[in-house]
Amino acid sequence: MRSLFIYVSVLAVIVTVPNRSSAQAAEIGLWGGLTHSFGDINNSTESFQFLEPGAGVFFRYNLNSRIGYYLGLSGGQTRGYDSISNNIYQLRRNLSYRTTIYDVSGRVDFNFLPLEREKPKYWFTPYVFMGLSVYYFNPQAYYNDEWVDLQPLGTEGQQFPELTGNDKYQRVQISVPMGGGFKFALNKNITAGIEWNWHWLFTDYLDDVSTVYVDPSILASGSDGALAVALADRSTAIDIIPLGEPGKQRGDSEHRDKYLYTGIFLSYTIVDLKCDPPGKWGAKF
Repeated sequence: MRSLFIYVSVLAVIVTVPNRSSAQAAEIGLWGGLTHSFGDINNSTESFQFLEPGAGVFFRYNLNSRIGYYLGLSGGQTRGYDSISNNIYQLRRNLSYRTTIYDVSGRVDFNFLPLEREKPKYWFTPYVFMGLSVYYFNPQAYYNDEWVDLQPLGTEGQQFPELTGNDKYQRVQISVPMGGGFKFALNKNITAGIEWNWHWLFTDYLDDVSTVYVDPSILASGSDGALAVALADRSTAIDIIPLGEPGKQRGDSEHRDKYLYTGIFLSYTIVDLKCDPPGKWGAKF
């Protein structure tokens, strides 16, 4: 929570920067690109082969040529497999997952250069942003020819916190989106750009892997116990000796997961009629 407080404090400072320009404008737009995640399963460059589509829509209100408020709705899918890792332990662990992610994000964008549409020489700027998101995820594993939701099974003993000390994680959580990109004003109304959007999470369970293996007898005593046991330790699919001894490390709880959107966007700007009318457009590309 301390990290979240720091992020909110920084956002508050940015938001209260005085507005010294009367040129206010609103943008509506959409983006399309790729989604990826990094966690206990996707933790190497090999995982980039699992880039999946992502897309979204957004509204941005520009206070001035430097600062804008952004509200967006995005979604995408991400997945990962231990079987493609070059790590011997992961190969034997043999876990895998997929999840669809939906999020609503509010953020503050800061342009390094003034993006002033009435002045053609200011047609380009790099920018950065930071904000807060509410997102939904639902990790699944493929088993017996169907996709199975993992969170209800409690594969690390979340169904029995009194025995394992591991509480059930929620599938709706808060993240901190941070990133940047480049904007290009194609004319007085149309803007295009490319963006990298990292979401830093407060959970390590995006891929349903975090702490240690628990005693299979504990898992077996719960609802869908046999399924929980089978999906908690997939090593027996490739080795007769199970990897999942109680208390043995299953994941890395010291590093929380994150996910990434990257892609291109296109927006239409509604220029405030109170502003001076744009001059003749003469930018050359």
